[in-house]
Amino acid sequence: MSAIDQNDLTQQLTEQSGYNAGLMEVSTLFRTLVKRVSQEWNKRIQGNLSFSQFKIIFRLHCNGPQKVSELAQSLNITSGAVTGAVDKLLSGGYVSRERAEDDRRVVYITLSEPGREMIESVLVEQKEAITDFFGGLPDEDMEHLKRIFTDVLQKIDNRQQEE
Repeated sequence: MSAIDQNDLTQQLTEQSGYNAGLMEVSTLFRTLVKRVSQEWNKRIQGNLSFSQFKIIFRLHCNGPQKVSELAQSLNITSGAVTGAVDKLLSGGYVSRERAEDDRRVVYITLSEPGREMIESVLVEQKEAITDFFGGLPDEDMEHLKRIFTDVLQKIDNRQQEE
């Protein structure tokens, strides 16, 4: 959908629902941005690695071996979602499962050497993508974006805590 089509849709939704036109436009633009960044991510990343899978191996890269429950908590996703992603990472050879020596019931997810190589490759690609997306923005605009995103995320967190 082009930006013009989105603006028309935003205008129609605003007229029909009585919502603030500015908020609707920001919401539409944000969803489009997230979708396009995701699409660009999928085009650039080798090995059919989803963003969720990348987040898991990146967390393992930064923090070392972790239990599924630890990964789920730190990534704010369900243990089931982590297990599904880990299964795919296992089949790709990017991670392994290792039982704790002191308690055989505990299983740690560990980054393999191919996983480390993938992280290094992805980080180079990610840096290039981020530079392509945001590199031309003035520092002042970058500061505004950081402030705005931080404020919106804080509002979401506050609302979730109230529920």
